[in-house]
Amino acid sequence: MSEYNGIDPSCPFDASEFVSKGAAGTASGRVDVRKVLAEADELYSRNDPLGAARMLEKELETADKLADREGKLGILNELLGCYRKTGNADAGLRTVNESTRLVSELGMEGTVTAGTVFLNAATTMREFGKAEEAVRLYDTAARAYSGNLDPGDYRFAGLYNNYAACMEACGDLISAEDYYKRALAIVSRLRECALEEAVTCVNLACLYGDADSEDVRVEEYLMRAKKLFDRDDVPRDGYYAFNAMKCVDAFSHFGFFRDAKELRLRAEEIYGLL
Repeated sequence: MSEYNGIDPSCPFDASEFVSKGAAGTASGRVDVRKVLAEADELYSRNDPLGAARMLEKELETADKLADREGKLGILNELLGCYRKTGNADAGLRTVNESTRLVSELGMEGTVTAGTVFLNAATTMREFGKAEEAVRLYDTAARAYSGNLDPGDYRFAGLYNNYAACMEACGDLISAEDYYKRALAIVSRLRECALEEAVTCVNLACLYGDADSEDVRVEEYLMRAKKLFDRDDVPRDGYYAFNAMKCVDAFSHFGFFRDAKELRLRAEEIYGLL
């Protein structure tokens, strides 16, 4: 995978999976995971992943003090993505081990929640140079999802997109293309996943560009992505800015400098207003 393809593709997951029963606050002896994840999202929207990491680590200590293992799992899952954003490999890989072990301790193997945790853990391993070892975790996530979700569920798009990136990192470009297209088939049917569709298109453009920078599919998929970013019904919020910035380098690399500049300016304007 080329150095310019620094994209972490995924569809948004349902954070309610990780909400402890009765988690209306800490009065019940549990962490309010919904509130914690909302605070993390607010910090991400302000482009402050380090602040999110500090907040999540503090809440993790609270979950330990309360012996709230379900709440702890939700926070650990969020920390996996947070450590990817901050590039903290040591903490990320440590959290992979802790979160997957906790799934087993809670007897949650084979659930949707387990699938999401294993997917997030696998993506963290891939991000930090352990793509081949991540394959086993992706397979575990796939089995959990297949046993519980409809094949067209948006969560499969997140699985396929990330698994494709893993295959690309392992040098299996045929499988990578196949899984990117599986993801694209799902998100292209879901208007609320326009940004995920755009990122998948950029990943495909990078995949083809790795093999041949003159491949006509490079421009085809980049322009498809740009049209998705230009859609009037896509909210211009922190999530938009985050995804736009992930794609800027790819547009620049292939010579689409005006589009890259436009996306960068949009993201910077959003972050400046938050």
